[in-house]
Amino acid sequence: MTGTTAPPDPCPLRNRPARTGSTESGTRRYDQRVPDSPVLPTLDLQHTWRGALCRVRVFRDRVTAETSFERETLLPVPMEAVLGWRIEECDFDAVCVEFVTLADVWRVLLSPADESLADMALRSALGAPMPAAS
Repeated sequence: MTGTTAPPDPCPLRNRPARTGSTESGTRRYDQRVPDSPVLPTLDLQHTWRGALCRVRVFRDRVTAETSFERETLLPVPMEAVLGWRIEECDFDAVCVEFVTLADVWRVLLSPADESLADMALRSALGAPMPAAS
């Protein structure tokens, strides 16, 4: 058969020459470690205990916490006023992370299974805990 041409390739990218350089498919290659985002917490612990909602979030540069335990509603712990912290037993199924301010003690309840992880993260972020209350 003379004068005939091959049918078009159904996948025109198959015979395309390979790209060189630091891009592929128009996006930059992932070739270096991406730093941790300050927006994402390094630890996020949440616990619901007998109707109380509690959460501690540890970021690279700060700690945030919120609790409804012993409060009318879920409230943020005023971390800028915190003088110290400690972990105390609350019950057989919860531990209290206590954030101490001049005016109040804010208790954030966590699962006992999270106690050592919370202790390690809070020591790293806030320093050594205060002595036990009793």
